[in-house]
Amino acid sequence: MRIGIDFGGTNVKFGLFEENGTTNKFSVKKLVELKSSNNLLLFNLLEETKKFIGDEKISCGGLSIKGLVNRKTGALINDIGAANEFAGVNLQKIFSEKLSTPFVIDNDARAYAFGEWRFGTGRNFDSVIVMTLGTGVGCAAVIDGKLFGSENPTSGVLGGHISIDRNGDECACGSRGCLELYCSASAFEKKVLNTFPELNEKETPLKIFFDESEKNSEYKILLEEFRENLAIGIINIIHAYGIDKIILGGGLMKSHEKIIPGLIEIVRRRAWTVPKGNVEILPAQLEDKAACIGAAFLDRSSFTYSRNINER
Repeated sequence: MRIGIDFGGTNVKFGLFEENGTTNKFSVKKLVELKSSNNLLLFNLLEETKKFIGDEKISCGGLSIKGLVNRKTGALINDIGAANEFAGVNLQKIFSEKLSTPFVIDNDARAYAFGEWRFGTGRNFDSVIVMTLGTGVGCAAVIDGKLFGSENPTSGVLGGHISIDRNGDECACGSRGCLELYCSASAFEKKVLNTFPELNEKETPLKIFFDESEKNSEYKILLEEFRENLAIGIINIIHAYGIDKIILGGGLMKSHEKIIPGLIEIVRRRAWTVPKGNVEILPAQLEDKAACIGAAFLDRSSFTYSRNINER
């Protein structure tokens, strides 16, 4: 049995998985609940993990976290949010010792990509790019059966900070016109609500927007603008990595049938691939479990996180 933990900005997810990837147990805990005592957040996280494991025998585990991670030492370098409390802390060593099992720590975009590649939409491909449209835009690549990364903690995970407009708004990263300023779920929802204030009164404004986008001409114009922006980012990533299989996850993909068909048309027409026009863009399958199961199955023997692509 393996355990995976996905430490996010709002929720912390816990999963127990059989060796074949089957979910034995899965739970979501609000981050504020883990912070609601006088104890340190790390202490509460460890205690919650022990409680979740219970009497199960664990062979190994992994922690997915949205900050930058030193993949050699297993220490968190920094994060924007609650996890910044862990900055400089060797989480890998602490979790391994406190839970008496080998542990791996990595960035959540890599863990999500690995989970989708091994057990989700990407399981039939050797190479994929996985992007998540959530609070920001996460991005990671599996290339010829290996999760891409290097000693540089930013390697392969900054797809959301590809600039699609040099005259665009300034991003928190210091650049301008970054993809996630236009195509993250949070940025797009803000744009929708600002443009169509009547949707602020709805319980599910984005769902209504997408559902009615074919009938409402103003909604359709904004949706087409969104697809154009996302297409520019995806094409740049395709050209950088030379990969023509793209998996999209995150909250916006609940309406993937409204986004992906038109997006594919743009990308296939503009992306330079061999042969021309063979790009596949597919919705992720594992949703909330992707980073959890990815963390649980990251390879323990090396930091390349490689796996023989014939052993699926």
